[in-house]
Amino acid sequence: MTHELAEEAQIVINRDADNDIKMRGLEVFIDDEFTKDLSFGNGLSQNVCAGEHTIKVTNHLYTRRLRLTLNPGETSNVQIGNYFDGLGGLMMSVIGFGHYKVFVKEVSRITSDQNAVGATS
Repeated sequence: MTHELAEEAQIVINRDADNDIKMRGLEVFIDDEFTKDLSFGNGLSQNVCAGEHTIKVTNHLYTRRLRLTLNPGETSNVQIGNYFDGLGGLMMSVIGFGHYKVFVKEVSRITSDQNAVGATS
């Protein structure tokens, strides 16, 4: 069992960015498997095998993907959200609808060494 845990990594996804327009849910897929529909202020944590993974985020209008390669014991912190593009914000304020897109980005990565240091502090 300890050997299996050593081969795992973790993906943590949060929808809490300041530039998120806080509208419309975002469907999250990890390795093409539906994981969760996230509204603003929510997140998820998923244990995965070390190796390559793809995160897909969609609001059914736009879709973005992020590829990650994780080593055993690593945690990738990812941020997702919807944002206005171009005149989308102006259109929203005038007619109540505007074009908005999806973003997905890795904001930090914690290695198993950093986890061990943090646990003893």
